[in-house]
Amino acid sequence: MCGIVGLLSRSNQYPLTKELIVSMRDSMVPRGPDDAGIYIYQNEYLQVGLGHRRLSIIDLSDLGQQPMSTNDGKLWIVFNGEIFNYRELRQQLIHKYQFKSHSDTEVILYAVREWGLEGCLQRLRGMYAFALFDQLDSSLTLVRDPLGVKPLYYYIDNNIVTFASEIKALLINPYIKKTINQTALLHYLSFANSPAPNTFFSGIHKLEAGNYLKIDSKGNSKQIRYWNPTRYGEPDNNLDEATCIEQLRSLLRQSVARRMVSDVPFGVFLSGGVDSSLNVALMAEQLNKPVETFSIGIEGDPSNEFEYARKVAQHFKTNHHEMIINDDDFISALPKIAYFQDEPLADPVCVPIYYLSKLARESGVPVIQVGEGSDEIFAGYGMYHQFNNWNTNWYARYLHLPQIIRTILYKLASGKIASHLDDALRRAMHNETLFMGNAMAFWDNEKAQLFKQAPEIETSSQYINQITNDLNITDPLLRIINIELKNRLPELLLMRVDKMSMAHSIETRVPFLDEDLVEFALKIPSALKFKNRETKYILKKAAEGIIPMDIIYRKKWGFCGSATNMLTDKMVSYAYDNIMSSKLTTDMFNKKYIEDIFKQHKKQSRFNSFKIWNLLNLVLWHEQYEN
Repeated sequence: MCGIVGLLSRSNQYPLTKELIVSMRDSMVPRGPDDAGIYIYQNEYLQVGLGHRRLSIIDLSDLGQQPMSTNDGKLWIVFNGEIFNYRELRQQLIHKYQFKSHSDTEVILYAVREWGLEGCLQRLRGMYAFALFDQLDSSLTLVRDPLGVKPLYYYIDNNIVTFASEIKALLINPYIKKTINQTALLHYLSFANSPAPNTFFSGIHKLEAGNYLKIDSKGNSKQIRYWNPTRYGEPDNNLDEATCIEQLRSLLRQSVARRMVSDVPFGVFLSGGVDSSLNVALMAEQLNKPVETFSIGIEGDPSNEFEYARKVAQHFKTNHHEMIINDDDFISALPKIAYFQDEPLADPVCVPIYYLSKLARESGVPVIQVGEGSDEIFAGYGMYHQFNNWNTNWYARYLHLPQIIRTILYKLASGKIASHLDDALRRAMHNETLFMGNAMAFWDNEKAQLFKQAPEIETSSQYINQITNDLNITDPLLRIINIELKNRLPELLLMRVDKMSMAHSIETRVPFLDEDLVEFALKIPSALKFKNRETKYILKKAAEGIIPMDIIYRKKWGFCGSATNMLTDKMVSYAYDNIMSSKLTTDMFNKKYIEDIFKQHKKQSRFNSFKIWNLLNLVLWHEQYEN
């Protein structure tokens, strides 16, 4: 894993210097502590600078250094990520092109030359964000992988384009102002992240998963979606259970094997759930030495999963590492976490991932496989099925009532029922979707009370409704999954792993998001994803005989629990002090409303802890980036 930066300028108003590129590049040293490179190109119309920080994983020699070019020096790349099938692609290209290295980066260059960008992207299997500068037509192209495992941020106007793996690198540019993007803030308060293409900084965008952005010689830009989960259409209801199980086992083995390509040690973050345990089991099948496994727990908390993680570790005879964290560890880490996040990510799981990554790095294991994505593509959350049931049994029918009746019912009930029901009636009044995401902090109607003066911009429900309107899918469960693949998975769950692991120079790999596996998973009938009241039914059946049965069918528990159990009395006090003293709170929010949230938390923590965590993460971020 690496960090990439670049700047293209067509105006003397935006001078490009080596010092600027180096400064941007070296703001991301944890992403690439092993090496650094720079490339500058200038002609009478154009200045281009590319920078790279390297975390050496494949081809540890100097031949893997970046920026890298084709032999003719015309096509240049800075690349962050891994291409897991690069050896197969290299064999297809080696008869025509002379390779200088054994790196996956060089394979991309010649794959683009041979098949064009889209032909290359259709063949790649991996996680990546990269930029290509082509001297032949003076174009710059930015690319993000299909599922959004790796981030890429950019700023663009008529005369300049600058990009980086981290926002903090872009902020070094003197012409980029640190102005809060109100749309991102509004959505963050609901989703715990800012949906792409917005970031928390006005003018800075994040490239959406499965997209590339091409800027031509005249500065014209065009964004193309080259991969979309809806491309596979409806589930294939002709697939039977036995076929699905057999195919899943084959694809899982292929995916894990692909992600074991490395010239350095690798391991697994092990919670003792079905996903991480499958990673361990399938890795152990292919190794002649113990798998390195890492587990974490919270001191005195019943959510600790050590019992299950230890059972899996003993079953597969892994080299197991554990650590315990407490309130002081949380308080110590949170300001640093806010810095590494670049923009707020209000997921408390960031804290245990931060410490697990630290443990892995100190143990000499810089590559880790994680279980993210499994619950999304196999519908592992009970909430998906509850929403599916609610929508089918009453919400869809309710929408058939005349709008005037829905409006009257909303106005009669508003303020007299629970906030989530109140907002559902509001959405029904506007023919909007019921499902907005698996974890919501503030509903739109609550944000109207939170702000002193709420921004008059797109509501979060309008954002989700646009996604659902664009879905050419009728299967209700698959529609829910596609909403999650658009926002929550790439911009919250995968970013929490990327940001926290890279803070300790750890590369994380995601076997459940292999393109071939995802393609098949999206074709599996929804009836096989939830059967006999069992979530993720088909994956669990595929896991039988690979991992212990009591691990497969144990009660699901979130990684280290949730905001509810992580917000101990000491943490609540810490949150209150930081939120209420924040300049952001004073300037923008209704303090009495926030006071009420803390009071209600004492009586009902479940519905208020996520709100508190959301606000805490926000004000800690603001403190890091306001100056």
